[in-house]
Amino acid sequence: MKNIIKITCLALLIAVPTMVNAQKFAHINFEQLIDAMPEKEKALADLQKEYNEVKNLIEEMSVEFNKKVAQAQKDYEKLSVTARQMLEQDLQETQQKIQAYQMNAEQQLTQRREDLLSPILDKAEAAIKKVGEREGFIYIFDVSKGSQVLFFSTKSSTDVMSLVKKELGIN
Repeated sequence: MKNIIKITCLALLIAVPTMVNAQKFAHINFEQLIDAMPEKEKALADLQKEYNEVKNLIEEMSVEFNKKVAQAQKDYEKLSVTARQMLEQDLQETQQKIQAYQMNAEQQLTQRREDLLSPILDKAEAAIKKVGEREGFIYIFDVSKGSQVLFFSTKSSTDVMSLVKKELGIN
């Protein structure tokens, strides 16, 4: 009985450190990975183009509105009370339309940004998962600025950036 207990204790003493050492942890800077993906540059360029188009339209609308205001200021004294009220209402409605257009455009550009970047993020996450499974890692931590990882040991944790870039076909 004592021999069985001794053998069991000995086996545990040998097995536990081996099991602890067998756990593989890794890390990656997810932001740097996304920045390295050529798809991100194209997506941001497309988004910038769309942003500039919307910005130009809003500027054109604002210029037209300012012309209306300037003309209204010239004609204001010559107009009847009813005409003044109609002019003021027209200017308010025009200003509200510009503001509504601008808010709608911001919402659509935000959605467009998400639509363009979401597949890129999904692709990166899939590559990280594939590398993690293939290499036998238990965890791969994101060590990007702002992540919740407060400390990681570069000696005990493997940086998988090169493996994931290779998986994605990035040099």
